[in-house]
Amino acid sequence: MPHKDKKSTLIRQWEMMRLLPSTYWMRASEMVTRLKEAGHDVTLRTVQRDLHELSLIFPIRLNRKNPKEYGWKWMKDAHLEIPGMSLPEALALRMVEMHLKQMLPSGMLNSLQGVFGHAKTVIEKDAIRSERSPKEWLKKVKVVQPNQSLLPPQIDEAAQEAIYNALLKNRRISATYRPIGKEEFREYELNPLGLIMRGPVSYLVATAWDYENPLLYAMHRFGKAELLEEEARIPQGFDLEKQISSGFADFSEGGANLVLEILCQDAKASYLAETPLSSDQTLEPYSEGWKKLTATVNDTWQLRWWLLSQGSEIIVLSPQEIRSRIAEDLKLAGSYYESET
Repeated sequence: MPHKDKKSTLIRQWEMMRLLPSTYWMRASEMVTRLKEAGHDVTLRTVQRDLHELSLIFPIRLNRKNPKEYGWKWMKDAHLEIPGMSLPEALALRMVEMHLKQMLPSGMLNSLQGVFGHAKTVIEKDAIRSERSPKEWLKKVKVVQPNQSLLPPQIDEAAQEAIYNALLKNRRISATYRPIGKEEFREYELNPLGLIMRGPVSYLVATAWDYENPLLYAMHRFGKAELLEEEARIPQGFDLEKQISSGFADFSEGGANLVLEILCQDAKASYLAETPLSSDQTLEPYSEGWKKLTATVNDTWQLRWWLLSQGSEIIVLSPQEIRSRIAEDLKLAGSYYESET
């Protein structure tokens, strides 16, 4: 076999092992589709032959109960070896795994289980060589959320897969979606534009039908989604990064920038000096125990939630509209606590 053909076969088979799931049976015909999407020109017979050859070397299972077409998957606890993974890389992947587990639905992590499994094996082998317990190593790495931890919502995996395919193929989708506060699903045709992860919630950025205005659709509120043949319509000049920088992902109150002036207690000021609200943030002494902070920020719901969450540690000076709104909300909240329940 010519060297070029050997290289092509190796790349194709490596891609097949990467695509092969560990949680369900993948038909050879599905593997053909995935490989063609990745740019490989293959036939069903070639894929079946490759899978059989790989199963003789790697822990890959064949489902012989399917009379029409066999299915393939990795054996339980098996993983694809990644040559040369170092201990620091393995520890970093463990941190990534723990972080993502707190943010993403389990279905989104299935394709990464092989990589995470190998990272765990690297750590365990190093622990054994060092005559230490593997658990001792793993106890040294923890991920703590900076805010109140929230469990990720349940997402329909079939709808999620259709949406992901639509994003990759630039296609429109037909979907049922339940807006927040509503009990019934509504029919939509959406043009997927991007995906935003915001804490434990994933949002699809899309336009509906032939409208130009992008909106956010929470992934867990989709009942079903179907990939359509029609190409998605992208608004002229749409840029996801610019959309986010305008405050879109923070539920903007209009997207306009504003100059925020607040008084901070010294302890809070020290924290904000290390983790600024903006690149132009300034801090200056104001009075005993207080500092004045000035920063240019987006006018978003998230900003107002953050201001409310600081309680008595900060005082909003301007803009006046935000100062008045925060004062009213805090006064109302105080009245609730003073009343008998």
